Amino acid sequence: MHDKFSHLRKRAEKILKSGPTSFSPTQETANLARILQELDTYRVELELQNEELTKANQELQQAEEALKNEIAIHYRHYDIAPVGYVTLNTKNNIVELNQTLATLLGRNKTDIIHLLFTSFINHEDQDTFYFYRQRLLDTKEDQSCELRLITRQSQPCWVKLDAKLEKIQQDIQLHIAVSDISHLKILQDDLLLAGAIFKECSEAIMVTDAARKIIKVNQAFTEITGYAEHEVMGKNPRLLQSDKHDAFFYQKMWAEINHKLHWRGEIWNKRKNGELYPEMLSITALKNSADQVTHYFSISSDLTEHKNSEAHIHYMAYYDPLTQLPNRCLLKDHIELALAKAQRNKTHGALLILDLDHFKVINDSLGHSVGDELLVETAKRLQHHIRKEDTISRLGGDEFIVLLTDLSKDKQAAIIQVSLVAKKIQAQLTETIVTGEYDLQITVSIGIALYPTDANDMTNLIKLADNALYKAKDLGRNNFQFFTSSMQKDADNRLSIQTALRNGLKRQEFELYYQPQVDVISNNICSVEVLLRWHHPEKGLISPEKFISIAEETGMIIAIGTWVLEQACRQMAVWNKAGLNTANRFIAVNVSNRQFHQKNFIAEIARILTESTIKPQQLELELTESILIEDVEKNLNKLNALKAMGVRLAIDDFGTGYSSLKYLKRFPVDELKIDQSFIRDIIKDSDNKNIVKTIVLLANSLNLSVVAEGVENGQQLAFLKQISCNTYQGYYYSWPVSTAKFEQLLRR
Repeated sequence: MHDKFSHLRKRAEKILKSGPTSFSPTQETANLARILQELDTYRVELELQNEELTKANQELQQAEEALKNEIAIHYRHYDIAPVGYVTLNTKNNIVELNQTLATLLGRNKTDIIHLLFTSFINHEDQDTFYFYRQRLLDTKEDQSCELRLITRQSQPCWVKLDAKLEKIQQDIQLHIAVSDISHLKILQDDLLLAGAIFKECSEAIMVTDAARKIIKVNQAFTEITGYAEHEVMGKNPRLLQSDKHDAFFYQKMWAEINHKLHWRGEIWNKRKNGELYPEMLSITALKNSADQVTHYFSISSDLTEHKNSEAHIHYMAYYDPLTQLPNRCLLKDHIELALAKAQRNKTHGALLILDLDHFKVINDSLGHSVGDELLVETAKRLQHHIRKEDTISRLGGDEFIVLLTDLSKDKQAAIIQVSLVAKKIQAQLTETIVTGEYDLQITVSIGIALYPTDANDMTNLIKLADNALYKAKDLGRNNFQFFTSSMQKDADNRLSIQTALRNGLKRQEFELYYQPQVDVISNNICSVEVLLRWHHPEKGLISPEKFISIAEETGMIIAIGTWVLEQACRQMAVWNKAGLNTANRFIAVNVSNRQFHQKNFIAEIARILTESTIKPQQLELELTESILIEDVEKNLNKLNALKAMGVRLAIDDFGTGYSSLKYLKRFPVDELKIDQSFIRDIIKDSDNKNIVKTIVLLANSLNLSVVAEGVENGQQLAFLKQISCNTYQGYYYSWPVSTAKFEQLLRR
């Protein structure tokens, strides 16, 4: 249009500038008029278009302002929303969060961006978040869970997570709404507590409305009165009245309730079967904000039961409820009398501590009811073969004490007498015990201390016998040992080691050694087991057999086990980088009972693998059979989670535990390690030879690899080749060696 306007303008200017033409004046005037008219029309059109453009530009500016305001309002609403919001990337780093969540965590919003969200999750809930995130990735569906976040306040904060996945280009982001449910948890706990108190309270509770009609009773009410809840609903409590009280008694009682809103006293009531019984009754009136009585509630206890229980309480104070044997309290009285009598008569006595070998395995694998039956039968057998003047006591768990009195005045003769008793106890307890559907055969370890020569008070006498018991266990169990001065030195040494363990990690006194696991056919190193060594500053090199059990007892094994895993994985990463792991070898690490049963064990393994950068397939966890069968279903979930990561699993010391083939089939393990006790005499002992052959056949049928531990000579290796065993380890190839020496083996 602009070109046309310019063309018309030029035509008009040409006519005006030109002189007389061949056209008549009338024609020229008409031409000019027409051009001017067209110019005027285009001018009007241009003005209209200009107005439209101006209006459109104003509308665009208004829309931009509205959009800016809307975005600003959105972000204000996002930050002041009552629910926290956070966005995570695939590595759990915080990409964005609102002010609500930052305030909940007690942190500055800018300080939290790019941090790991898991660093704000309570360590006991790490596995919860791990599995929760895994479900989101697997199902691609919105998920919810509840866990605790670490805040700047004194207590972790309970929150509910509602999350969904969003794929942005090639990245997956996790959008999570974080709702503070701490107050709901408190209310829930209060309601559960109130409900539990009402339901489980041993005293009868009854609630009526203002008209004194029963609306609620608890189980104790039913047990005491004999009335079921439906039988008393809507009725007046007077159905419990006996003929022991006159009308004046009840008038006085209700007068006090109406005046003081409370009454307490003894009263006779009547059960459903007509039996009268005394009870301690408390009645309280409840009022609303308008000062009107809305409910009455009563709490009562049967005094007959209370009086009958006094004798039972006395019995419970001095006897073990399961075995009916004297407990520690009554044992103390008996020991004091026995010590005084021994001093007076110049005779000897003995205290024996008995511990059933591997009772925990039986208890965990067959159930606590079977374990209880075993303890009861043990108590019966002990009672049948101990004199009436002697005492049998159960300390707790599977520990029993036998107190022998009036032994010989001669110490050596007394030792012989005690030895005969100990042998008789062992013989009696090793006979088959039938408990339900199981025929059990157990053994017992016994520690013995003499009095008054070894000790002259209960505390030291039990302590010394306990030291002797440790010695009996160290010697392989199923034997008895007397206390000696050397045992006291062992006990003192254990205490010293326990104290030193706490500082061992801090002072970097631990070191990892490595023992190759070798392919039977090629004789090449295919994997390596890490072994812990402790360089004590005073005691020198301490064998794991000396301190691992103490670490287990004290709980230090968790920190030590974590350190071993971290160091082993870091070392594998170093070998990977140095090109010493071209054969895709893996490193095997023993995991203790306490370590495996940590609530955050799965999260810890994931963290260590991430930090070390090694492949999960390069880590093998060695677990004993006894660890796995303690809680099969719970352990199975952990094993499956580890397998989902790609971590290898092995059963260590296979053949020495109590697991069944049913469990072996269910556990997602990769490898069985044959205990060295079977390999040691494999050439001479036909039974061991058959056991090893059977384990190898079993493993092959289940597509599991086998490692034979403790191979010390070529004959053993030749037999393993013959039966198609996969791998071996032992002194025949290499002792456990330091990092530097193992690297020499790899290069060789």
